[in-house]
Amino acid sequence: MKIGLFTTTYYPTPDGVSHYLKDIKLEMERRGHEVHVFSYTGDRKENNVHIPPTLPFPLYTQYSFPINPFPVSMYRLARRIGFDIIHIHDPFMGSIGFRLSKALNVPAVATFHTDFIQMKESVNMPFRNTLFNLTWKYNLYLYRRCDAVLAPSIKTRDYLRLNGVEKAEELPLFVDTDRFNALGKLQNGFTVQFLGRITRDKGVFRVLDVAHYLREDSGIKFVISGTGPEEINLRNEIINRGLEKSVSLTGYVDEPMKIDLLSSADLFIYPSDTDTFGISVLEAMSSGVPAIVPKDFPLIQYDGRGTSGIVGMDFTNPRNIAEMISGLKNRRSDLKELNEGARNFATANFSKKKHCDRLFGIYEHLIHSRN
Repeated sequence: MKIGLFTTTYYPTPDGVSHYLKDIKLEMERRGHEVHVFSYTGDRKENNVHIPPTLPFPLYTQYSFPINPFPVSMYRLARRIGFDIIHIHDPFMGSIGFRLSKALNVPAVATFHTDFIQMKESVNMPFRNTLFNLTWKYNLYLYRRCDAVLAPSIKTRDYLRLNGVEKAEELPLFVDTDRFNALGKLQNGFTVQFLGRITRDKGVFRVLDVAHYLREDSGIKFVISGTGPEEINLRNEIINRGLEKSVSLTGYVDEPMKIDLLSSADLFIYPSDTDTFGISVLEAMSSGVPAIVPKDFPLIQYDGRGTSGIVGMDFTNPRNIAEMISGLKNRRSDLKELNEGARNFATANFSKKKHCDRLFGIYEHLIHSRN
């Protein structure tokens, strides 16, 4: 099978989509398929990764945009290669992939990774509301025309269907449970870890609200890892609140450092209301680290027993969350039970093999339906 992946971002860009696609490409190739990635970011030295001339995006310097809005040379290259199926991962580079699927008469699959409407509060730019609303409408228009649309959670699938994407079906993402496999530490000190983009929509400032109530407890430390446009504002806010002794920032972390941070954390905190899945939460849980998330976080819908190590909390009441963290620090037996529940939850429900088996089944069904 010859597969074309069309995405705005690809590894080693620091976000969940780029890392997911890197894992998918490796697994597809391991199974004997030919995979080409067309992206605005990534490693140009990697085999079958195609990137047009780009410039850094000013608001998110880790991302890029093409000098030519429609990179004709890339489109022509993709037509020459030819594909059995096209898989698009956003409405930007995805537009090229969709047009290519029509030219080649092959199925187009889309995965919905990002809710652009929820992201707009994290971006300060002229005509922000208009641009994000137009992007959202175009996203829906494009995805409604695809042969299949994959949603990473039940919550996201239902959201897409309510917005007219009738072909939306759930396909949860996965975590590499071999790579993220350390059990949470049980030793002196207590670390609460956040890892994600430093933006308003990820809820990172809510971490400071919780840390405020624990600032007198020298045994509890908050570590915030990641990069993004709010990094300077976040650092200033830590100083303004007098939280320098209890909250530290690491900046960008690569994959080995991420694994080290998670293996040494006691709890993971992720106050985002906008995630369609929450891959960093799952990586923490696979590492045996319980996660504190909002009550309606997508992964909670997979917790049938309520003992998985994912804890839904009301982040409008940070005092309650602080009290819960303090209690777990002092009740190591309860924390150990959550450690084990988190690891079991990840390994039982979100394996790479299960995800890829279903994904290839969808590909094969769509290809055969065209014949």
